[in-house]
Amino acid sequence: MKIFKDTFPDARVKLIKGAIIGLIIILPAVSGGTILLAMGLYENFMKDLSRLRLLPWLPLAIGILVGIFLSGLVLAWLLETYTAIILAFLLGCILASVKSILGQDFRPSSKRVIFAAIGLVVGYGLAGISDFGIMEGLPPDAIILITGGALSTAAMILPGVPGNVVLIIMGIYDDIMRALAGLEWKTLLTFALGSIIGILGLANVLDKIYSRWRDVLNWLFSGLVIGSSKMLIPANLDNPLIFIAIALIGFILVWKWESRNSVVTNESIPDKING
Repeated sequence: MKIFKDTFPDARVKLIKGAIIGLIIILPAVSGGTILLAMGLYENFMKDLSRLRLLPWLPLAIGILVGIFLSGLVLAWLLETYTAIILAFLLGCILASVKSILGQDFRPSSKRVIFAAIGLVVGYGLAGISDFGIMEGLPPDAIILITGGALSTAAMILPGVPGNVVLIIMGIYDDIMRALAGLEWKTLLTFALGSIIGILGLANVLDKIYSRWRDVLNWLFSGLVIGSSKMLIPANLDNPLIFIAIALIGFILVWKWESRNSVVTNESIPDKING
């Protein structure tokens, strides 16, 4: 029993917190890193991650997986049954997530505007080749799944960056939701392989890059988010006013959420990362 406590300190607490994280991070506008900060886990997690000391975090990982499966099942069913409504809600969430990405400093500069414009053009272009949530297309291949898993998981660890937005930009968020709902293990395990690569191989690299180029990357990523959000707008809307109203609800909810967490995200992060 003592060996178990030494190997998995605070296992029950981490399991519960992991389940909460898993339930929340399935939403594309939520940053996993911000939640880790709010729960007081981020600093120790990043230290242990840099040393590949991962075993004590196994209960947290199990809790996250349970939360993701439960939340994913519900969201996947909603996405399939009420496609336009869920797309509208996700659109509002995505657009409001820009507040989290940019932080408290919204002042434009020539460099910031240029990077935002680049992100906007690239995001809009990527949106043009996606059929997200609107029609059935070919399932993503293994390379796309591994890449999406690696990038989204590594990005999600960074506070203020919603990792699931990466999946939306790549046009595979709905595919992952359907895989969760249908328990498509081949798709899920391939994606999980990418996630492991992201945590072990990319998280620290992205952490260092993001710490150094945080300002311009935030504006670039914000442009990507706004540009790629086009894929969430169906070509034919039966009730455009309802679509807009639901999008506003999603926007307001996430905007208020980000306002409450802005102090944690924008003031605590630099010291914790660089310290």
